[in-house]
Amino acid sequence: MTAADRVNRYNQSRQSSASDDMGTVTGTGRWKVSAKIQQLLNTLKRPKRRPLPEFYEDDDIELEIAANPKDPNAPKPEGGCMTPAVGEQLVVPSGLPRNLESAIQRYGSATFKAPVATVLDPNGKLSITLTYGKLLSRSQKIAYTLLNKAFSKGDSCLKSGDRVALVYPNNDPINFICAFYGCLQAGIVPVPIEVPLTRRDAGSQQIGFLLGSCGIQVALTSEACLKGLPKTAAGEVVAFKGWPKLQWFVTEHLAKTPKEWLPPPRLTDDTPAYIEYTTDKDGSAMGVTVTRAAMLAHCRTLTMGCNYTEGDVMVCVLDFKREVGLWHSVLASVLNGMHVVFIPYALMKVNPASWMQMITKYRASVAVVKSRDLHWGLLATKDHKEVVLSSLRLLLVADGANPWSLSSCDQFLSVFQSKGLRSDAICPCASSSEALTVSIRRQVIQIVLFPCKDLLKFLILLPGRAGVNSTGRGVLSMSGLSYGVVRVDQENSLTSLTLQDCGQVMPGCVIAVVKIEGQSYLCKTDEVGEICVQSAATGNQYWGLQGLTNSTFRVQPLQSDGKPIGEGEFVRSGLLGFLGPGGLVFVCGSRDGLMTVTGRKHNADDIIATVLAVEPMKFIYRGRIAVFSIRVLRDERICVIAEQRPDCSEEEAKLSVDVQGPSGCGFNPSSGHLLPCSCSTQLPSKNTTWRNPSL
Repeated sequence: MTAADRVNRYNQSRQSSASDDMGTVTGTGRWKVSAKIQQLLNTLKRPKRRPLPEFYEDDDIELEIAANPKDPNAPKPEGGCMTPAVGEQLVVPSGLPRNLESAIQRYGSATFKAPVATVLDPNGKLSITLTYGKLLSRSQKIAYTLLNKAFSKGDSCLKSGDRVALVYPNNDPINFICAFYGCLQAGIVPVPIEVPLTRRDAGSQQIGFLLGSCGIQVALTSEACLKGLPKTAAGEVVAFKGWPKLQWFVTEHLAKTPKEWLPPPRLTDDTPAYIEYTTDKDGSAMGVTVTRAAMLAHCRTLTMGCNYTEGDVMVCVLDFKREVGLWHSVLASVLNGMHVVFIPYALMKVNPASWMQMITKYRASVAVVKSRDLHWGLLATKDHKEVVLSSLRLLLVADGANPWSLSSCDQFLSVFQSKGLRSDAICPCASSSEALTVSIRRQVIQIVLFPCKDLLKFLILLPGRAGVNSTGRGVLSMSGLSYGVVRVDQENSLTSLTLQDCGQVMPGCVIAVVKIEGQSYLCKTDEVGEICVQSAATGNQYWGLQGLTNSTFRVQPLQSDGKPIGEGEFVRSGLLGFLGPGGLVFVCGSRDGLMTVTGRKHNADDIIATVLAVEPMKFIYRGRIAVFSIRVLRDERICVIAEQRPDCSEEEAKLSVDVQGPSGCGFNPSSGHLLPCSCSTQLPSKNTTWRNPSL
């Protein structure tokens, strides 16, 4: 179908829908009108617009040269072809349950009074605790009901392999955990999603497309959540725009399971365990399928990588429905019989030190947070005297792959080392919905220098941190990074970006870095590329999207001669970076955040990190900043939006912007000028609000 065919078909559908809306001469609408009047109404309602190409001449060659100029003096990679980094052998601890279902059965019977999860209320008080015995009984009730209840007249019951939506708010991990494990025991595939707030929410429409492609007809939720959903005059949940028709089912207060009932036989390892939603650069939602084998392998990998054991207490501040929050606080924790204390996001805004207070109260050994939480904890100075962090052996920083997490980690350690925080406890990690956990800082490293002359001084061991959990740190040239090349720069330079490592390859995994564009050739040792992972613990596919699945989950890295490095397939993580000395993984951005301006590549995360590096509290309110690009013909223009303090004057809010060309990006602290990378940038007045989702 040509572009013209698509436009004509679209216009026809719009006109037909318009006539349906407005009424026709036959009297289907409120008033009868003539065909000419109806046509005039349709034109006024939806005026025809000339297609954009009619306003300019698209000269392919000239536009391409103007948008992508080639600099003959651009730095080029000088290292040899990289060698994939291999993680240590995965060793499953003896005594670990065979799988998650048997873990619930074991702990629910042998240690049924032991807590699985505790959640704090908005006032910071312990509200509800779920025990392993209750988790076993409640998940079995949900599994039985799902397999034996007809959700609407004439419909058959759900069966193993069917998909259902899990719709629970961020302050209700207990009902979510029960529903998730109820689905696992029934062989039904849960698809956790966000609670829809309005009928026409844009993000909700994309989720609706995912629900439709997964064939979902039933949504599991809690009683409180169902009451809060928008209703029709008849009292039914409204039909959210773009969503399929759903039957809403409350998973609380169910009848007892018959004594003779047993869960169905466990499905084969290659069947889906759950589907985790992720979003593409354009905002479209996709469902990453994680098989039962991958889910179990991932839990075992995290168990070995983080040294999880029964009796560990974890404090979790993350979203428990997806990514790092789901993997650690809902899956790996249950496999190991751990206790998780959940801190709702609403409480964090009122009491940002609440997670540290819970570590102190429970003597927690593990905390799973974002750099945002470290930053907020530093600001809660009045609560610091009550905090003791000596029990903490693992402070997992979920967004450690973001360049701006480095300053939060450094500042948090410097303040709380006197409160018992061990220097080797802070562990950044790198992850993505497709590749799951890519790396975690966790073990002794051997110092190896890069063969490239500019990288001889790349690795800098932090003072007092040699040995276990040694860390790598690089001060890199942003100009070099814009050409995809790793080059050392001077520390504290306005044109530099300082990166910390995100740890090393996970046990049982292999990491390769391939070129961002074109075929998947291996990068050179000093070249930035996309990190790819080969492991039993990765996603399997995008549900219903075979083309995207093949290009993301079926990658074979190629050597310089065009031959694959092996028979195994790799998964693209969506993270951009390179491998450092000792197999350390460094991430300097994401594929979704990549922007190309006049032939130079920049990453949104890099620019955010550079802006936030120089006294951000003076300029940007609570670190709220967003960086994105807008397409202009064959080129892109970068937009930087930052939120000012609520009490700042209009004069203070006016930050001058200098366009510096290809000299890199930075913040001039003396003038307060933002120095963008060869781009058109505007900082708004104080009335503009834009919140970075990760902050």
